[in-house]
Amino acid sequence: MGKVKRYYTENAAYFLTTVTKNRVEIFKDPKYCKILLATIEYFKLILDYNLYGFCIMPEHLHLLIHPFGKYNFSYIMKMIKGSFASKINKINDTSGKVWQKAFYDECILDSLQLINKLEYMHNNPVKANLVNSPEEYPYSSYNHYIKTDFLPNPIIEIDTPDL
Repeated sequence: MGKVKRYYTENAAYFLTTVTKNRVEIFKDPKYCKILLATIEYFKLILDYNLYGFCIMPEHLHLLIHPFGKYNFSYIMKMIKGSFASKINKINDTSGKVWQKAFYDECILDSLQLINKLEYMHNNPVKANLVNSPEEYPYSSYNHYIKTDFLPNPIIEIDTPDL
């Protein structure tokens, strides 16, 4: 299979999904979730993108980002995935790939599509029977949007989309 051609739309948000190599469930370990969130937050600051949502599942990651600087979503994903893999390999004294090479992207064209993707992401842990309700899951942006008894994850900040 050839390389996937990416299409970039100026001033657009993107729903991104990436999967661990061989679907290994590394994110069952909260330590790895925290490292990934810190990595996403770090690159948010230096690669100029807004983060509207996230959900870390045991073997995959969903992001909803809006690049606004000179870096496109492919470069942003490359940096997040590469940096995270380097950290995990160093911690475990291993080498090799942590992620599948490719990732899925979908351009968000309107506010309804953005809301639908956020709802999909936030309900993913419920659908996978990891929790009974979205607010119980600590590794999604749900509690950044909805005030519940559960606090938002303090490692990462969510940007408010213009709806």
